[in-house]
Amino acid sequence: MPIEVSIPADSSRSGVRGPVAARSAVFASFLAASIATFLGPLRNLLTVSIAGEEYSYILLAPVMVLGLFYMERRNIFRDLKYSLCPGTLIILGGLSIAAAAVISAQLKADSRLSLEILGFVTICLGSFVLCYGTGASGAGLFALLFSVLLVPLPEMVMAKPIALIQHGSADVTGALFTLTGVPAFREGVTFSLPRLSFVVATECSGIHSSIALFIASILAGYFYFKPGWERPLLVLLVFPIISFTNGLRMFILATLAIYVDMSFFTGNLHHRGGSLFFALALVILAGVIKLLRGRWRLRSAASCRATESAQM
Repeated sequence: MPIEVSIPADSSRSGVRGPVAARSAVFASFLAASIATFLGPLRNLLTVSIAGEEYSYILLAPVMVLGLFYMERRNIFRDLKYSLCPGTLIILGGLSIAAAAVISAQLKADSRLSLEILGFVTICLGSFVLCYGTGASGAGLFALLFSVLLVPLPEMVMAKPIALIQHGSADVTGALFTLTGVPAFREGVTFSLPRLSFVVATECSGIHSSIALFIASILAGYFYFKPGWERPLLVLLVFPIISFTNGLRMFILATLAIYVDMSFFTGNLHHRGGSLFFALALVILAGVIKLLRGRWRLRSAASCRATESAQM
């Protein structure tokens, strides 16, 4: 049974700010100790985040987590209790994960880093539960779980969604060639056109845009919808949306290359035009959100009318 020690808080300054300051000092001590313990893996994480495009979002993850905590601070810090058992168990779980990463000699470097950072994040979450209680943790559950974005996914995990988007983009490109009558021969993810052959490579999968849209869909689901099927639907729609915009991009580039100028396929539109198509992906996602919110309002209105009719 969880052990929770409650400190009464009244409306006075000493009754409210005092306990919060004390808890925050304890939590800051746990956090500082965790950072000192995991300083090596955190340095490696910073290096990976700067060097690898697919992990650049990690640099913004702490800022987003702090922003979520600030927005929900009234609910999160309303009822504070020390939760010793749950917090300690979570911390021990994080230490076990980190120990497994150190002990296992067969892990690749990226997998080891993922486990080490997962252990670090888990310890930080456990420290929060211990210092602020299960009530505060439940109120801030979304922000706490959002911190998992700090964990870099290993290459073997990233390969599957990248391949899914790669083949989805190729499907969209092939369909657009067929619909517009552009002569093209497809073999897997390779296309052969008059004067041009190209491959929808993994670099063309738009993993950076995919992750950014994935994070945007999670945030939009949290802020615009109550818990329900709309939230996971938004996340699942990231794959077809990115596949469509990537496929459209390859189709436009190839068409301009064979009918206008070959330089389009190697020029700025190819190398720097990704932001335009990412903006299109955001517009599509916003349209989906608007449709779902309209459906949700209609459902809520119908539910209210049914309740009123039942009470009459």
